[in-house]
Amino acid sequence: MTFAGNEKEEDAHLTTPYGINATRVPPTQFERIEYDVTDRFCQWLCLLTCPIHWLPLVPGVMGTKTMILEEEEAVLNTNCQPFCNIDTRRPYGELGSVDQHHCLCCTGVSSGLSSSAPLYIGWGCEHDRVAEIVAELKKRMKARGDTGQLAKTEEALQEIQALRHELSSMKADMKLVLRALNVPDHEMTMNRA
Repeated sequence: MTFAGNEKEEDAHLTTPYGINATRVPPTQFERIEYDVTDRFCQWLCLLTCPIHWLPLVPGVMGTKTMILEEEEAVLNTNCQPFCNIDTRRPYGELGSVDQHHCLCCTGVSSGLSSSAPLYIGWGCEHDRVAEIVAELKKRMKARGDTGQLAKTEEALQEIQALRHELSSMKADMKLVLRALNVPDHEMTMNRA
């Protein structure tokens, strides 16, 4: 065990009185990142090809889209004020496949966050920003998605195994103390009854 003044050591390692060391892995911390993912090219294309799309009631047309990457989930905000405001939230483990989507010369982000169509950012030619968003989503999916949950489960299993080992050591020590004090063994008294 650690005592006052050793808090930093306690954060990194768990040490028991029986000499078992378990390393505590700090969880990955992600900062909040916002991306403007408004698809201006797609909006103008819709406006030019069909007069019905002049209505701003269709989500995304003549509005803005913002992708917010939070600690545990991704949020896509489609804002067509004053008519509608749509927030789509997905935990990173539920985004499915996150890829760059290419159509002619345009590059977009496809994921479970925008399942209807890929997000072609800006005028569709912002390849570096699309690659940055895809890389950041994949990094967060790995840490928070199924792979991250598997790592947390394995860490919990290691802690349980360390506790089991410590418990068996404590039982052995307790038996030695009981024998030294000439106290009858609990298991033997239970069998006699």
